[in-house]
Amino acid sequence: MNVSRRNLLPWLGAAALAASAIADYATRVYVLGGIMLFFPLMDPFWKPPALLQPRCHALVWGAIALPAAALLAWQPAYASYTAAMVLTAALPEEWFFRAYFMTRIGSGWRANILASLLFAFMHCLTWGWIAAVLVFIPSLFYGWLYQRTRDVVLLVLVHGLSNLVFTMFLSHPVNSWLALYRLPDPGML
Repeated sequence: MNVSRRNLLPWLGAAALAASAIADYATRVYVLGGIMLFFPLMDPFWKPPALLQPRCHALVWGAIALPAAALLAWQPAYASYTAAMVLTAALPEEWFFRAYFMTRIGSGWRANILASLLFAFMHCLTWGWIAAVLVFIPSLFYGWLYQRTRDVVLLVLVHGLSNLVFTMFLSHPVNSWLALYRLPDPGML
C-alpha cells in the first residue's frame, strides 16, 4: 500500500458510515455500530489503544460511574435505555470517531475539529440537523479528553453519562423550546 491509500482508509470508513446512515431502515443502528466497531480493526496502519490503563484511571472511571449509578438508582426506568445507549452509541462512536478516525487523520485541534464535524454530520444524517448542532460541542470535548488521556473506557463512560443526563433532564426542555419556535422534533438523541 502506498502512502495515499494509507491516509485514505479513515475517510473510506467515514464514507461507509455516511452511506449506511442515509436511508432509514430497521437495522440501521446495528449496521452503523458494526461499521464503527469493526472497520478500524481492518486498517493495518492503525494501532488500537490500550484498554488497560493505570490504576488512577480506575478511580476516575469510578468517579464517573458513581453519579450514573446514583441517577439510575433514583430513576431505574432509565437502566435499560442506558445499557442500550452505551452499547449501541457511546462505545462504537468513541471507538470509531476518537480512538480510530481522529488519531488516524492527525493530532491536535484540527483532527479534533474534523472528527467532531464528521460526528455531527453522522448525527445529522440519522437524527436531523438539530441533533448535529447539539452534539458538536460535546464532541469537541470528547476529542480533547481523548487526546489528553488516550483512554477509550473513560470516553465511553463520559459519553454515556452525558447522554443519560441529557435524556433525564434536558430532552424535554429542548423539545419544548423546539415546539415553541415550531422547529422539528430532533427525535431521540
